[in-house]
Amino acid sequence: MGVVASVREVAETLVVRGVLPGELDGALVWSGKFGVSGVRLGPGGAQWYRGPRPAVLVAADRPSGATMARPVFDGEVWHTAMSHPDLGYAEHVTLSPDGEVLRAEPFPLDGAPRMRAVGVTGRFVVVFDSAPYYSRAADLVGLRDPYSGPAAGPARVGLLAYGRPDWFEVGDGEVRSLVNVYEDLGRVVVDAIWAPGVLRRHVLDLATGGVRRIDLPAMDVGTVDERFAGRRHRFVFGTAGTAIVRHDVALGCTWRREVGVTPVQPVFVPRGEDEGDGWVVAVAGDEVLVLDAADLAGPPVAVVRLPFAVAASRHATWLPRR
Repeated sequence: MGVVASVREVAETLVVRGVLPGELDGALVWSGKFGVSGVRLGPGGAQWYRGPRPAVLVAADRPSGATMARPVFDGEVWHTAMSHPDLGYAEHVTLSPDGEVLRAEPFPLDGAPRMRAVGVTGRFVVVFDSAPYYSRAADLVGLRDPYSGPAAGPARVGLLAYGRPDWFEVGDGEVRSLVNVYEDLGRVVVDAIWAPGVLRRHVLDLATGGVRRIDLPAMDVGTVDERFAGRRHRFVFGTAGTAIVRHDVALGCTWRREVGVTPVQPVFVPRGEDEGDGWVVAVAGDEVLVLDAADLAGPPVAVVRLPFAVAASRHATWLPRR
């Protein structure tokens, strides 16, 4: 496991329709089939670039068949979880901001699920045990994806604190990605995207071991205002089919903006101090849309035209200029 720090850029100045807000000074970056691409936005306008993965964690030397969850940053270090076929355990891996492995702590886990998500609260690392699982038979016969077993079955959410997780049974399902997780008065609230595409909340009671499940709206990918990661949040921004959506967890309301194509995962860029006061930036086909987060259906604040249409991606991030 390591870090690729260099970026071979192919830069091109892009046409901007409208005015880019002053708060947008950084890069929207997304991963695709052929590596990482992105758009630099700022006072000087917009530039397109593409190249290999820029200064992000990559599983360069993970064992064959092992899977690694998308890393999360707690403000000091990165956290991820890795599963290993046939070994009967997984690992909680902690890395420095530069990607150096600091610790790899095993915890018991049978079956080697495909690791997709991990989360961090003040006391816990949150891990998932859900289908699909590694298939030795599929690997031996040369199937391209050895995780080709049933995509449904009993799922668990684990709270890892002292080397052994406390597991909570959450019913059948396949987790796709984590949206946010936080602690709340003796409970842990876990918001995640589950197959085939629904935002689902599980409230884990630390005292009784009970679980309350709340199905929220259909959503393929989702994110929160990153200032509220690990804290109680109100808004989730994401995609559902060919729409960009905002869901208000407190009011139970969802706003949609149809864009006609499956968009890249949108990101939220703050404008003011309040949660949800800012901009939603998303790639839809050959355009980057800059939308007022409070008025998704309104006209875009700015539109950046790309050289060609971009395929949908489940992983995007905003990198502010330092």
